Amino acid sequence: MIAVGTVVVMVLAVLGWFQLRERIADQGVEAADTCVEGTAVIPVTVDPDVSSQITRSAADFTATAPVVRDHCISLEVTTHESTQVANALAADVASWDDSMLGPLPALWIPRSSDALVDLPVGTVDGTPRSVASTPVVLAVPGVVAEALDAADIGWADLPRLQSAPDGMDTLGLPGWGGLRLRLPVGPDSESSAAALSAVAATTYDSSTPVPASELVRRSSTATALSALATTDRGTPSTTTESTDSALGMLSRDSTPTSDVHAVPVTEQQLDASAQSGLTAYAPSGTTPIADHPAAILAREWTDETSRRAAAQFVDFLRQPENAQMFVDSGFDVGEPPSGSPAVGIAAQSALVDAVLDPATTRRVTTLLDISGSMDTTEGSNTRLDNTVAALDQQFGSAIDSSELGLWVFSKDLDGTRAFRTLVPTGPIDEPIDSSTRREQLIAAAGAVRPATATSTYEAVIASFLDAQETYSPGKPNSVLLVTDGPNDDTTITSSRFLSTLSEMVDPTRPITIDVVSIGTNSDGSTLQSMSDITGGSFTTVGSSDGAELPDLLRKLLH
Repeated sequence: MIAVGTVVVMVLAVLGWFQLRERIADQGVEAADTCVEGTAVIPVTVDPDVSSQITRSAADFTATAPVVRDHCISLEVTTHESTQVANALAADVASWDDSMLGPLPALWIPRSSDALVDLPVGTVDGTPRSVASTPVVLAVPGVVAEALDAADIGWADLPRLQSAPDGMDTLGLPGWGGLRLRLPVGPDSESSAAALSAVAATTYDSSTPVPASELVRRSSTATALSALATTDRGTPSTTTESTDSALGMLSRDSTPTSDVHAVPVTEQQLDASAQSGLTAYAPSGTTPIADHPAAILAREWTDETSRRAAAQFVDFLRQPENAQMFVDSGFDVGEPPSGSPAVGIAAQSALVDAVLDPATTRRVTTLLDISGSMDTTEGSNTRLDNTVAALDQQFGSAIDSSELGLWVFSKDLDGTRAFRTLVPTGPIDEPIDSSTRREQLIAAAGAVRPATATSTYEAVIASFLDAQETYSPGKPNSVLLVTDGPNDDTTITSSRFLSTLSEMVDPTRPITIDVVSIGTNSDGSTLQSMSDITGGSFTTVGSSDGAELPDLLRKLLH
C-alpha cells in the first residue's frame, strides 16, 4: 500500500508539473502578447524614391502587432534625400539635427549602396539587402535610342559624343549635333552623379577601389568629365533644375534643334514620369544601380530590440506578397544585378564638382623657385618637397589636351643663367624619348633640390619671352611663378624689371603671369604689379603644408 501510494503521489506530481508548466507558458505568451515592456517606436529613414512603398509597408507591418523582446513594435518612417543622411551619419552624430532629418534611424534605406561607402566602420549591422532596385539609364527620344543602340554606345562613348559638334551625326542622325546630355544637379537628381560615376569607371581599372580624393585627380577621368561639362553649342551641360524638370524640357522639345537630347534617370523614375515620348537607353558597360539597400544601423543610439525589429521588417518587405508593391511601381525585386562599383557620396560629389568647374585646356609654363629658403621645414617636409608633391598631383591629373612645362630658378643654374628648363612646354601626353611629357614633368619635379639665391626677375623675363615665342592660340597661355622669397639679384631693379615687362606685353599674344607666394614675401608689391601688368593673379598662401596650395595650383594649372 505504501508503494502504491508513493506511485500515485509521483503520478499526481508529474501531472501537476505538466499543468503548471503549460500554465506558465500560457502566461508567458499572454504576457508577451500584452507587451510587458511597453511599446518600442523604431525610427526608419528612407529615400524619396521608395517613400510611399515603405510607409505603406510599415503600416501593414505594425498592424500585425509584432512583438520583439517583450516590446510591441511600432515603426515611424521619415523621408530624406540619401546624400543629406549619408553626410550627417558620416559626421559627428552629436550634430545630427532632428528638426531637419527626423530621429536617428535604426533602419536606413538609401537610394543606393554609394550612400554607405563613407560611413564609419561598425555603423551598419551585417550586409544590407536590397528591397527594390532599378538601373540608371538615359531618357532619350525614340529615334535617338535606336541610333545609340545600333552603334552599341556605352558610358565610355558619352564624352566624345557630347563634345563633338557632329557627335550624333556620325550615328546616322544628321542635324542633331552633339549628344547634349543634360545633367541636373538640383533636388532629386542623384542619377546625374550615378551616370558620372559610370563614365568615370570606364577611365580606370574599376576592380581596384579608388579613394574619393584620388578619383578626379586621374587625367583620364578629368578629361572625360571636362568633355561632358559643355555641350557642342558651348553651353554648360549642368542645370540646377530637378530631373523631372529636365525630363519635361526634353519631352516638350525632342527635335534635332533642342538644347537637350538626353537626361540621366532611373528606369523606374522614367516609367513613373508623366512625360511622354521618351525612351530608356542603357549604355553598354557596367550600369549603375539604385539598389535601395536596407541598412540596419548598429550605433550607440540603437539597441538589440530596435535592431531585431528592423531585421524583421526587412524580412517582411522582401516577402513576395509585400514586394509586389515595388514591382507594381516599376522596380525590380530580389538580388539586383552587379552594377558599377559604389564610390561613395564624397566621390560622387567630387565628380559633380569637376563637371560644374571643369578643367580647361591651357598652356602653362611653371616657374619654380628652388632657392635655399625653399628648404624651410613646414609640417613633416620641406617647403620644396610640399610644393613638388602638390605640382605632381596637378601634372598627373591635367587633361590630355593641356600643354605644360617646368622651369626652375635660383642662381647660376645653367652657366651664369639663373634658370634652367627642365621640361619644355608642350602637349602633356606628347611622347618624349621613351616616356611622355607628363611622366617627365613628374620625374623632373621629384629630382629638384634646393640651391642658393633667388633671381626672380631674370627668370620671369626669360620664361615670359619663351611663352611668347611658343604661344598657342585658342587657349589661355600663362606663366605660373611659385616662389617664397624676394628677388635678391642686384643686377636688375624692381622698376626696371616692371618697365621691361610692360614693353614686352603683346595684346595679340596675351600671356598672364600668375603668382603663388608661399609665406611672407617682402617683394609682394612688385609681384602684384607684375601680375597686374599681364592680367594675371597674385595669391599668398601661409604655408606649403596642407590643402591650400594643391587646391590653388589645381585652379591655375587646370
